[in-house]
Amino acid sequence: MKSTSADPYCYPGTEVLRNLNNIRDSAELEAFEAAMVALRLVRLSEEPLQGSFDLDRLLRTHRRIFDGVYEWAGQLRQNTGTMKKQRKAGHVVSYGDSAYVQPALVEMLRKLQQENFLRNLLPKSFAARAAFYYGEIDAIHPFREGNSRTLRQFFGDLAREADYRIDWTAASATEEDRQQIFLARDMAVMHGDSSLLARIIERNLHPLVSDMT
Repeated sequence: MKSTSADPYCYPGTEVLRNLNNIRDSAELEAFEAAMVALRLVRLSEEPLQGSFDLDRLLRTHRRIFDGVYEWAGQLRQNTGTMKKQRKAGHVVSYGDSAYVQPALVEMLRKLQQENFLRNLLPKSFAARAAFYYGEIDAIHPFREGNSRTLRQFFGDLAREADYRIDWTAASATEEDRQQIFLARDMAVMHGDSSLLARIIERNLHPLVSDMT
């Protein structure tokens, strides 16, 4: 039986997100989205975004990843109130109200700028501060869909500008690893405790080696 949804981003009477291919089946949409996103991420690696790590950069990151899938790619979520996610572990994660997404993001990214976008930090300090900002922005939950993939790209780019590389693939190599990341993110969102996420980032953080030739 289909569950009804008042979500303005979904087709009426369903929990399937409105999409540019007008796909009405959730499994089919998931497969289409995954294929499109994989292609977009490859293109992003070949043609990285440039510019300051501000709100515009975050929106452009989401747009580049989800362009061709959703009409609202690169737009902040609106009229959704708080968002909730049910985890396999049984707990529910609650994210911020859509009415406050933009001002909260502007303030958080302003603070990131005040920290010089985490440049010139030792690995442990970089991981700790990156985890803090990741958790805070995840709690704001800027987008209706695609927050995790957008934040991984955004913070991967931020790390590169600070002469590091975050190996997100290694960080989520197994199902146990993936569940650990979910737990770490949820702890940061629900309790303001980003220490586990910091340890995961530090474990998968590598210095970029400059070409000295």
